[in-house]
Amino acid sequence: MRGPKGTSSAFSSISRRTFLTLATPNPHVTPFPSSRTRSSPKHRPTLPLSNHHQTRSFSLIPILETAITASQTLLSTLHTATCTPWYLTIPLFALVITLPSRLPTTVLARAVAVRRAKLAPLMRAWAARVNHELAKIRLQQQQQQNEMMSTNDIAVWGLKYRAANLAEKKRRFRRWGVQSWKDWVPSLVVFPLWITGIEGLRRMCGGPRGLLGRMVFGNGEAPEGRDEAGVTGAAVQGMGGGEGEIGEALVGSLSGLDPSLATGGCLWFPDLTAADPYHVLPFALSAVLLLNLLRTAHTGMGIRSLFNLAEKNQIVLVQNKWRLRVQRALLMVAVAVGPMTMDLPAALHLYWICSAALTGVQTEIIARLMPMPKTVTPAKRTQAVELVRPTREGTKKP
Repeated sequence: MRGPKGTSSAFSSISRRTFLTLATPNPHVTPFPSSRTRSSPKHRPTLPLSNHHQTRSFSLIPILETAITASQTLLSTLHTATCTPWYLTIPLFALVITLPSRLPTTVLARAVAVRRAKLAPLMRAWAARVNHELAKIRLQQQQQQNEMMSTNDIAVWGLKYRAANLAEKKRRFRRWGVQSWKDWVPSLVVFPLWITGIEGLRRMCGGPRGLLGRMVFGNGEAPEGRDEAGVTGAAVQGMGGGEGEIGEALVGSLSGLDPSLATGGCLWFPDLTAADPYHVLPFALSAVLLLNLLRTAHTGMGIRSLFNLAEKNQIVLVQNKWRLRVQRALLMVAVAVGPMTMDLPAALHLYWICSAALTGVQTEIIARLMPMPKTVTPAKRTQAVELVRPTREGTKKP
């Protein structure tokens, strides 16, 4: 009887220890959740939802600051490496920026113009064909109606002729790769490089805020303490204080001031940080810009059309009227840019004049190296009446 009794007591002690072990919580063991907890969505952890959408802001200010700082570094490096005074370093700086950027675009624009000139006889022939077809249709309609065409009918006929001619011109230009947009796109590509260079020079000479600064940083009053940094009153006016990236950009513009520009001029403008006292440089800038614009009108007829001095009976194509309007607008801007920029530092005028002059010289050289093809001018109606007048033997020539 001892055997079974001892066995039962041992079994009961083992069961008691097992129960105590399972009942005691173990910090290293994670209990499994119950089936009710897993199936119930009420006990699932949820993340707090935000009412505001997270957006990533994008700013062009760091990119512009990097480009302007690079132009300042290039200008300072040229001045240090060449050991030239500032009135020679600034034209060299304009050459370094103008030559690599404008040379490929000028060559491309000239090649497009040469190819377009070769297509001129084809376009004239097509215009004459369209005119002939529309005139035939007009004559048929006039015979059917048995009456003269009114002014409105003539205007409608003219609109049809212009639309058909313009559509064919666009199709031909697109086929030969001489689209009209290739005339002005190269200038837009070069403009950011030019304005970056002039903005870097403006910061070095402490001039008033330029076009790029007004577009990016806006108009505002300068914060206190700018005069202590060596900025003139003209430089302080138009500079705005800001926080974050704008504030750092303004501080960077102040740190780029170079006091040696105040004594780097020559002749009548020894101080490049001040305006030209005799206003010679502003009017010289207007003159150079005018010469560049007038050079685009290669023939006398183009210059007469530009100044509205052409003959009254001369026909001007509709697609060329907008070119005349744009050229006249640029002509007015070129005349007004000198008087409007009289208060700018002489360094900016010197850079602008050198850049415009180099552009004109470069364009003239490329025009001589890539001349326009000689095309046959269309004959007038009075000349095309009789091309050959055969004579018989024994008859007198008239």
